[in-house]
Amino acid sequence: MFAVMGEAGSSAIDDCLNEHLAAHPQLANRIFRQLLHELHSRGFVTVDQIYERTLALCSAASASASGQELNETETSNRLIREHAVANLTKEQIDEAVTLARKKEEAEALRSIVSLPSISFRVLADRVRRFCSLPAGSRLIEPEEAIGIRVGLIRHLVSDQLEFIGVAKHYLTIRDLDQIIQRIIGPEHGIGRIGGKAAGMFLAYKILTSTPTVAIDGAPAVVRSGSVAKAPIDVAIPESYFLRSDVIDEFLELNELGEYQNQKYKSPEEIRAQYPLIRQKFRRGKFPPTIVERLRHLLLNVGTAPLIVRSSSLLEDRFGTAFSGKYASVFVPNQARGDLRTRVVSNQGRLEQRIKELLVAIAEVYASALGPDPLLYRRAHDLIDYQEDMGVLIQRVLGFQHGNYFLPAFAGVAFSRNEYRWSPRIRRQDGLVRIVLGLGTRAIERVGNEYPRMVALGEPTLRPESTPLEIIRNAQRTIDVLNLAANKFESISIETLLAAGTDFPMLDKIVSIKRDRDLYMPTGTFVNAEPRDMVVTFDKLLRETDFAATMREILRRVEEAYRRPVDVEFGHDGKQLYILQCRAQTEPLEFARQRVPTEIPVKDVVFRASKYVRSGLVEQIEYVIYVSPDAYDGLATREQRVETGRVVGSLNHALAGKKFILIGPGRWGSNDILLGVPVTYADINHAKMLIEVAREKDGYVPEVSFGTHFFQDLIEANILYLPLYPDDPACQWNADFFAAERQELTQFVRGAEALSDIIRVIHVPSVAAGRTLRVIMDANDDEALGYLA
Repeated sequence: MFAVMGEAGSSAIDDCLNEHLAAHPQLANRIFRQLLHELHSRGFVTVDQIYERTLALCSAASASASGQELNETETSNRLIREHAVANLTKEQIDEAVTLARKKEEAEALRSIVSLPSISFRVLADRVRRFCSLPAGSRLIEPEEAIGIRVGLIRHLVSDQLEFIGVAKHYLTIRDLDQIIQRIIGPEHGIGRIGGKAAGMFLAYKILTSTPTVAIDGAPAVVRSGSVAKAPIDVAIPESYFLRSDVIDEFLELNELGEYQNQKYKSPEEIRAQYPLIRQKFRRGKFPPTIVERLRHLLLNVGTAPLIVRSSSLLEDRFGTAFSGKYASVFVPNQARGDLRTRVVSNQGRLEQRIKELLVAIAEVYASALGPDPLLYRRAHDLIDYQEDMGVLIQRVLGFQHGNYFLPAFAGVAFSRNEYRWSPRIRRQDGLVRIVLGLGTRAIERVGNEYPRMVALGEPTLRPESTPLEIIRNAQRTIDVLNLAANKFESISIETLLAAGTDFPMLDKIVSIKRDRDLYMPTGTFVNAEPRDMVVTFDKLLRETDFAATMREILRRVEEAYRRPVDVEFGHDGKQLYILQCRAQTEPLEFARQRVPTEIPVKDVVFRASKYVRSGLVEQIEYVIYVSPDAYDGLATREQRVETGRVVGSLNHALAGKKFILIGPGRWGSNDILLGVPVTYADINHAKMLIEVAREKDGYVPEVSFGTHFFQDLIEANILYLPLYPDDPACQWNADFFAAERQELTQFVRGAEALSDIIRVIHVPSVAAGRTLRVIMDANDDEALGYLA
């Protein structure tokens, strides 16, 4: 018999242990094993001592006159109990029992996540059981936690090994439970939240986790030589995740499965059929259970504006970003009353809002079958991948100002700066494109105005050299949600501030135009007329830590990803938010080749000396040249759109040939007056794109650096060069581009009307058998195209 403890303290501890054993009888042996571990690690008794004492008691009992045999497990547990009651505190007993329960649940969870397929409900229930246990200060073994994290990430977030390799160190089991609680999808199925949602959440955890703090059983990895970093004060918008398997039910319910074979059709068929597909998807129905979940979502968020964002399984992956390939749709989420009575019931308002939300989701689904993503997949050998589209539904970041909803500012930041307009700017310091209002103007090429370009190592160093240039190039149009009209709009700064100048951070965003110069506001109140306000962000960059914070954000995420990244962000006047994060494809590195100096003038086709990156393209056989003057003279929008279509047809007709594109900047702009309206699918076979930026109406069109369009060029290994013929340092061989050319209809039937706009130059035919060679030297900021 074991001695009975008579002290009050020991009795209380014994009672505590009895309560735990009564509550969890199936865990008795695991609890005693954990108590033995505690006793051993604290030096009260060793495992060997308990083992030897157990054998001795069992042997003695067996050799006694009665011949009674003792159960080894029971005997060992009694010994452990005796030592635990005598040596451990109640708190230590509680902690040991909690850890034993964690290990039990972890083992069950590990078994579940190890299965190749499991229903969402079973997985969610197991995760919730684990996370319902007290967090405590004692953790399960790191190896166990990492294994569970990997399994959960694979089932719920991403199956890409490169992503998992990073995410397993930052996304804890409890983090993944937060995602589970916001997932929308059928209970019996399983699917993932997709790349865009995954990248956003991972970046947030990288920036807000302290690397030396262990969470849920696995300390975050601290790499050799690294030190603990304080969390950065960032947030992410309220987000909901429509799982990637919901689209399968949508396709089946609406008999749209036949369109999954679009990816195997010709580019012309894909382009021609996409408008019909888009309309069919927009009219599609959703499973009633999904509609009900989305209805609850709207009840939770009220009439807060939403954005429905693509989150494909292929999107924002390592190596293939799919930047701008899929749709994102703003949903102002404001119900309108009857046009005659201006009255509508609450239920009617909700049904209006749910209908608009469903149409937006269907629009995102349809975008996966557009020409850009399908041809992008084909170019990256992903065409046979079974792509399912997840959807990320978020509150739009911002605030209401009059009838308008918008953030104070937003933009996109790159950890590597490929746009260096001064020798003082270093590539590794990163670049930010920042705009007032919604960030759409920072990531796309729109209008004849620029976002503020910020080299993060030299944040006050501008591309422009005079106040007049700054004023001329500054953002004048702001993207907003008009809540009264229930739609996305682009408005002037004067229209925005007509609702009041009590705009958050306005003094940090604008400068005051006075006497042909610019001045930062002296206080927080901006005492000027809206027409005299110029969007410069000077005060934000000079008097706050914004640039340093963005630089540190990019550095940390790049360090975790082990490759360059870009991060979309926004600020609501109070808090900085992370909206998206993806790994960037690094441009091809070329060994430096100096531009030759002995080339005869007659053999020079062009020379450039501004914003040059290193590169080399040899044996160029064809030049597709869109005449800037002829394009500028086109009278109708239809003719400009047709120009882009024919360029796309030439792109596919010359696939496999070495050809380059030359034409008026900005290619791919939403404003087709400023450049050829093309997308990735229209240029992806070219070896080089040269944007001819002629001064017109007092400004030179902005080139592509930092946009989705520019990222497409990098991923397709298309070299890029801006050319400024009006710059005295530039050379431009007009005779070469006016030379005899091949008939356009030889490549594209029915394109006769554009033969003076688009010229196909077969270089050997006009250069006595020679081809075009382009050398670009970033060190000397010089590029030369010549006949060789």
